[in-house]
Amino acid sequence: MNPTLQFKGMILGTVAGLAAIGIAFTAAEMFQPKPAAASGAAEGLRIPPAGTPANQGYKLFMLNCAHCHGTDARGDEGPDLHGVTKSDQRIVATIQEGIKGEMPRFSAKLNDTETRALVAFIRTLKSE
Repeated sequence: MNPTLQFKGMILGTVAGLAAIGIAFTAAEMFQPKPAAASGAAEGLRIPPAGTPANQGYKLFMLNCAHCHGTDARGDEGPDLHGVTKSDQRIVATIQEGIKGEMPRFSAKLNDTETRALVAFIRTLKSE
C-alpha cells in the first residue's frame, strides 16, 4: 500500500474520531437539565401544607398553569404571579374568563372551589 495513502487514511481516521468525540460532548451538553437557578428560582416554590385550599391550588396550578406561568410561578409565557396585588375577585374573574389573546378561560374546566383554591395558592407567593 502506498505510504502517502496510508498516512492520509490515518489523518482522516483521526479527524473523524475527534469529530465524533466533539459531537458526543456537544450532544451530552444539549441533554443536560437546566439548573433551577437559571430561571431565578433557586429555592423553588414552597408547597403549602397538605389538606389546605392552598395545597389544592398548588396541585391545580401545576396541572393547569405552570406551562405558561412557569413551575416556579415567576413567569414564562404568562406573567410572574409573586406578589399579585389584584383583588381575589379580580383573580377569580381572570381565571374563569381568561384574557383574550393571552390566557384561556378556565370556567369550563375548574369549578368555583378549585378557582378559589388557586387564588389561595397565589396568595402564598410573596415578592422577593
